[in-house]
Amino acid sequence: MSLNSFLQFFVTKETKFFPIYIKQSELLIHATKTLLEMVKIDNYEERKLLGRQIKKDETDGDELFRNLYKMLNITFITPFDREDVNELAANMDDSLDIIDDCSKNILMYQPKRIDNQLIETANYLHECANLLSDIIKQLEFISLNHNNIIEKCDKIKHIEHVIDSIYSDYISNLFNNETNYIELVKYKNIAETFESASDVLKNVADTIRTIVIKNS
Repeated sequence: MSLNSFLQFFVTKETKFFPIYIKQSELLIHATKTLLEMVKIDNYEERKLLGRQIKKDETDGDELFRNLYKMLNITFITPFDREDVNELAANMDDSLDIIDDCSKNILMYQPKRIDNQLIETANYLHECANLLSDIIKQLEFISLNHNNIIEKCDKIKHIEHVIDSIYSDYISNLFNNETNYIELVKYKNIAETFESASDVLKNVADTIRTIVIKNS
């Protein structure tokens, strides 16, 4: 047991980190919702406007992460191990970064179409963001919410597996049916970023699972 974990038995836990996690999760919900809107429309100018919204979410997320890091450096007793406090915030920040990458790839490549598999994946990413938000709101009282948190983490892991299957089938279909090589590369690169986003979101759930196991 770390010194920090030992001292938590005797000192009131610091709760000021939880509002930052909640704000990060709210930004992630908004960014994934905006990405879902982006893949459902064809107009490039409208997509650009949505991309700016996602970029703002990502930039605001960077500021939240910086604030948490500064706070961590001047806080003696943390709600759970210091490394976990930082890792969770960093993983949430990575999630916003990868959603911004998804948006930027759509705007950069300007694909002729957005296939249903990408729309389906974007919808799953938004579902994961909502699950993470629910989880994070329960983190302050881990022991009371242990089972519910683990259940939602398991659901995120399941969704990540589903997205992997969608991605594999989609890439196979592209190489078998897409005759325009340039468009094929565009679709492949966009799909890879969407699939990577599911991995990053699962990383957040895995970090939370570790925190729950340590602190229950």
